[in-house]
Amino acid sequence: MYFCYFYPTGLDLTRRRRPWLSLLLMGAMVLAFAWQLWWPYVLRLHPWELIFYVGSQRPWTAVSALFLHAGWLHLAGNLVYLAVFLPALEDRLGRVGLFMVFLVTGVAGNLAHGVAAWQQWLGQGGLGILGASGAISGLLGFSLVRLPYARVSVAYWVFAPLVGQNRAGRRYLPLPAAVALWLLLQLGQAALAAETGSSVSYPAHLGGFALGVLLALTLGGAGEGRVEASLARARRYLERGEAWAAVGEFTEYLQHAPGNPEIRLEYARGLVMAGVRDQAQIVYRQVFRDAVSRRSWNLALAALGEGRRCLPGLGLELAELSAAAHRAEKIGDVDLATKIYQDLVARGGRHPDRDRAWVRLVLLLHADPERRDEARDWLTRARQDLPPGGWRDYLEREFSLSPGDRAVAEPVPAVPLPVSGP
Repeated sequence: MYFCYFYPTGLDLTRRRRPWLSLLLMGAMVLAFAWQLWWPYVLRLHPWELIFYVGSQRPWTAVSALFLHAGWLHLAGNLVYLAVFLPALEDRLGRVGLFMVFLVTGVAGNLAHGVAAWQQWLGQGGLGILGASGAISGLLGFSLVRLPYARVSVAYWVFAPLVGQNRAGRRYLPLPAAVALWLLLQLGQAALAAETGSSVSYPAHLGGFALGVLLALTLGGAGEGRVEASLARARRYLERGEAWAAVGEFTEYLQHAPGNPEIRLEYARGLVMAGVRDQAQIVYRQVFRDAVSRRSWNLALAALGEGRRCLPGLGLELAELSAAAHRAEKIGDVDLATKIYQDLVARGGRHPDRDRAWVRLVLLLHADPERRDEARDWLTRARQDLPPGGWRDYLEREFSLSPGDRAVAEPVPAVPLPVSGP
């Protein structure tokens, strides 16, 4: 006697958009089941007329049967698989692409069942079909080609008292391994279906799966999967601190998808970890300018905040630094704004943006009660650097310096300015 039960509970992939179509499809199945269970006579069409049978005079039932289910467990099991795989594919295929894959593989699975029922294979003779299992199998086949780098979180329970086993838990499996395990179970159960009298349509599972694999290969999913696999491996290497391996994988990915500034920011982090700071600062500067051109200021400030650890100011123009400091102030990141102003005033020379940076730096530091001493230190340096009049007079008035200090007519020779650290 033994019992083996497992279900996927998630993928280790980050979602980039809200999976509206995935939610709509699952919601439609829940509503259809509620109609089957509680309101079957509300419509003139009875739910059981929507089941697909071989030789049916209603060919559209090959589609309608996808949204019907035989019971709560049938519905819940299918929803679990859909919740795991639908959003990940919607992210990559888009809503129209995902809907077509869902529809085509689901219909193919139902037609495969129809052939098995017609030929009376696997004990399926005369049986109709309902449920989204064919479409789910198609999604698994498509994912095998398109998402081979993903890992599936699998919840399992193995009960085999004759050999002293009773284990339950959850672990991550590579997606190909998880799909292979699922496929082996389908093949094994299909081989025994005629003897066990099972009413599960394994032909629909296998037919949907085969078409899912074929669709993914036809649509170029294998190539896209290989490119994304480089990115997934790069991120995992980066998490483990394997910097050079991460840099290599990021380089491979960016050769195929060079226009993504978020990924280039991750690439720069890998370069810093590998100790290649000269190259990292170039990438950080490129990301900053690219993000500014797209008006993605959060990304631009992230690149500048990280990149200035390689080179204060990141080699940017004074006007670029001034705009960045202004944006940092607007979003409330006073610490970053202060550091950028420090990079600005450390440049030397006369420039309107640099003179204004002195004032903003002193004011921001003085606004923090814990940094008043630091503010006074920078105020002294500002008076030594700024020319008489203008901003210098403003600072003297603002901080009520003594009459003796106000009487200074000539600027004090500049002293070396501190270069701000990270």
